[in-house]
Formats: sequence, structure tokens, C-alpha cells
Amino acid sequence: MTRQKHLKQLVRARMEKTGERYATARRHVVRDASATTDTLRADSHLTGSVPAATALRILLTAAGVRAPHTNAQFTEALVYGIAGGIGIGMFAFLYEKENFASFYVAGRHDWANDVRYLTRGIERFGGSTTVSEGVKPSAQGIAKALAESQPSIIWLDAAALPYKAMPPFYSGLASHLVVLYTIDEAGGTARIGDLSDEPIAIPLDVLTAARGRIKKDKHRAMWMRAGQLPSLKTLVHDGLVACRDGLLGANAVGGSKTNFTLEALRVWGTRLHGSREKESWERMFAPGARLWRGLTSINEYIEHYGTGGGLSRPLFAEFLEEAGQALGSRSLRALGEQYVDLGRAWSALADAALPDDVAAMREAKELLARRSELMHSDGAAAVDEVGRTWQRLDELAKEAETKFPLSDGAASDLRADLKRRVLALYDGEVRAHEALTKALGG
Repeated sequence: MTRQKHLKQLVRARMEKTGERYATARRHVVRDASATTDTLRADSHLTGSVPAATALRILLTAAGVRAPHTNAQFTEALVYGIAGGIGIGMFAFLYEKENFASFYVAGRHDWANDVRYLTRGIERFGGSTTVSEGVKPSAQGIAKALAESQPSIIWLDAAALPYKAMPPFYSGLASHLVVLYTIDEAGGTARIGDLSDEPIAIPLDVLTAARGRIKKDKHRAMWMRAGQLPSLKTLVHDGLVACRDGLLGANAVGGSKTNFTLEALRVWGTRLHGSREKESWERMFAPGARLWRGLTSINEYIEHYGTGGGLSRPLFAEFLEEAGQALGSRSLRALGEQYVDLGRAWSALADAALPDDVAAMREAKELLARRSELMHSDGAAAVDEVGRTWQRLDELAKEAETKFPLSDGAASDLRADLKRRVLALYDGEVRAHEALTKALGG
């Protein structure tokens, strides 16, 4: 049995036994499988839940960097926490002329700037980075890294990757990063690592084209060099400081600082129901195509968009538990319990956005989970089925545009329930942030 089929079966078995949603079950299975292996070969593939954190972990592992308390490879949770842990980001847009509204919520530290996130993360581990942009400089850097048996992080347009089977609508809009392991010039293929259980072979010309599709990311590549690894206590402390400051808006982009702080949660909650603001959900996400997109986005971005479920709060809780155990810190372990509860509440919010008792919404939720499973477990072999999930989701959206599956009253009640949940999350996140600050001695 291949490793990917084995992991897939383990995830399915865990879901059946525990009743967990797909993202949660997979995060646990991947974590447990990783704990039983300790290979440090430069070409070893590691899967995970969060793209940038997984890529960072791969580079650290390939460079021979080991966790000081175990002398084994760092877990994804520990890498995630040391790199800054959780963050927050929240944006809603309305294009009235096109009758198009979108909603986005992010949960990773410094989510809007992957280069800065990775650079600072590697520096926190005592290493240094090299970033190249442009066709020739990046090609030279990649060749040098391959000669030294080191992987590269490369940026590209996810919509140009065949195995994602994304609709043309997303072309040029889906900034993404993967790890480049090897290039077979004679065969015209490259071997890359995404969040899939196994590495993926992709035609070299397709990969090159994908790397040139998004202007701000064109042909960017990154490498790392290991240095003196700080103590675990320093690593954990510095990661938590970055997390604390990030949740206060330290990594805000542009003039919308509130969108990068926990205050964004309170603002979103008040706008979900009963608001007279211009950006209220009554106006921006009226029943039809706009509300459908808003509700499905809540589910997708919290559970499936590179979070590991629960807007990455459960992964952060695993970091706090592991760090607390290793350092003998009861305060970190207690803080971890708060984020366990927050993770459950975030997943419950994602679940509530698409109620099971509404057939179309239940189907959409199942399709989002199924698409995620296929891309993780089956990769390129499932491209046709992945394409069918995209197609069916599009059909459901069109059906909702002409006949929304909830009455106006039921839609209002749903938004009222979501408002209650979001405001409760805001209170919980603020309390957890206060506890984090206290744990740091602030």
C-alpha cells in the first residue's frame, strides 16, 4: 500500500470513529504519522496543513536542523508556532455592477506577506535566506540548490497547476507557493511538494509558465542556510512575541490596520446582522449569489484553505502543548487549552454557515471537504474528480442565484446565529490574547 493510500484510509477511519470533520481528522493523522518517522534526507517530502509553515519545515529538515529537545525533525506545530503562530485577517468586497461580493478570513501570522513570514521565521531558527526574482537569477539559484541537494520554495499561480483543476476565473489571482525538490531536464518534469501526501510530478514547461503568471510573484524563489539554532526557550518566546504583536496589527498592509487585528472580528460580527452600515451583510451579501458566496467562503477559509481546520487555532494549541511539555510550562499548556476551545468554536462557525438541514448547503460543505481530500490524498491522479467538484460547486452557486435555498426570514435568522458565534469568538480571542501576553510576562 502506498503511503498516500495509507494516510487516506487512516483519515477516513478516524472520521468514522470520532465524528471529526475532514480537516481535523487529517491534521491529527498527519501529525501522528510524522511522529513515527525521522528521515532527514534532503529530498524527503513532508506534508502538512499550512502551506508556508510546511515549506519552512521542509527547508529546515533538509538543512539538517533538529529540534533541540528531541534531536528529531521539528513538528509542523512547533514550526508553525515559532514562525509566529496564528494571525487574523478579514476582508469583504462588493462589486455592485457585477453583482459580486467576496469574503475572506485568514488565520496565520503575517498571512499577507509570505516572503517576510518565511524570512523572519528562518531567522528565528538561526538561519538566513536568499530570495531571487527574475528568470535567470532564480534559475541559477535553483541549479545551485539542486547541486547541493537542497530544495527551493517557489511562488506561482495555483490556477495554472493542472492537478488543482481550478476554473479559468481564478487565472492570475491564486498566488501560491510550493517546494521544488528536483528537476529532470531530460524528462522535462519537476518534482514538487504541495500539501499533498506525496510529492507531485509536473511538466517543467507547465511549472515555468505557472511561475510567471502573477506579476508580484514572477519567478521568485527562496533558499535557506542553517546557522546557530537558539535554545527551545528562546525559539518559543520569540514566536509568541511575534504572535502577540501580529494580532495587534504589527503586520498590517496599507491603511486598513483594523482588518489585521482581533478588532476585525468584532466589526464583522456587528455587520452580520442588524447593522445599518454600508458594509452590512444585509446589503453586501443579500440572499442570492452574494450570500451564497459569503457563506461558502466562511466554511472554506476557516476549514480548508491551508488552516488544518478551526482557522489554525488547533494547530497553535498543539504547539503550545508541545512547547509547554518540553519547557515544563503550565501557563503555556493552559493557554493551549484556550486555543483548543477556540478551534472548536471556529469549526462550529464554519459548520453553521452551511446548515446540514438545507440540502444544497450540506452538499456544498461536503464538496468543499471532498475537494480538499482529493488534492491532499490523490494529487494529480484525481484531477478529473477535482474538476467535477469545482463544476458542481459552480452549479450550486448558479442555482442559489436564481433560487436561494433559504427564505429571507431564514437567511436573517442564520446571519443572527453567525453574529452571535462571531462575537463570542471575539471575546474568546481577546481573552486568549490577554493570557498570551501574561504568559510572556507582559
